[in-house]
Amino acid sequence: MSKTTLMRQWQALPFSARMIAVFAIVLLMAGACTRREAFPEESDEPAEMAAEGTDSAAYDGQLLAQVVFDSIDYIVPPLDLMQPFIKEFGDGTVVDKVMIRKVQETKQDKAGYYLVGMGIRNGSYRAMALQLDVSSDNSLYLSSQSDKFICGATAGCSFCYFTFSGSQITGCECESRAPGNLCEQKSSTTNQLLKNARLRNMREGESRRLETLKVSR
Repeated sequence: MSKTTLMRQWQALPFSARMIAVFAIVLLMAGACTRREAFPEESDEPAEMAAEGTDSAAYDGQLLAQVVFDSIDYIVPPLDLMQPFIKEFGDGTVVDKVMIRKVQETKQDKAGYYLVGMGIRNGSYRAMALQLDVSSDNSLYLSSQSDKFICGATAGCSFCYFTFSGSQITGCECESRAPGNLCEQKSSTTNQLLKNARLRNMREGESRRLETLKVSR
């Protein structure tokens, strides 16, 4: 069909019909733009994690470390997390060691990672483990929605350790399984470890140190 014929047919339409057709074309074009904008070209790891959860609030995870060839590359110094752990315990526990531990029952299980703080309260061993979120590039994040597990030794037990299945912590046991040697267990689906915490970035510190060395040379 030629352009001349189309123009004649268009001009033959009532004015109201022509306006309806124009309005419909505008709507189609607007809809196409909306669909394109709904699919960003680049993804943000924390945003993806938030989308997978049930909470509609923005993901508040903070990058703590990265797994590199089965080794933990700390981005936030463990020393900076001791005081936040002491506050999170909130019962007089003095934390003197913080680390990230890998949990994997068998090679077939997907590895899980936990931020662990260990210390003493009234002479008894206590530990807290917070489950970390793992991104596609093996970065480790801690959010306020991360599961929290507390394990504390009672009378007759000098040391407790977390038990797990697959890559999930399931409880804790005393190193001595003698009758009466027990460990107290607590768990929560949230934590406030990083709330108002002042943390350094080791990589930023390394960059500044390298710049200082270059200047001195």
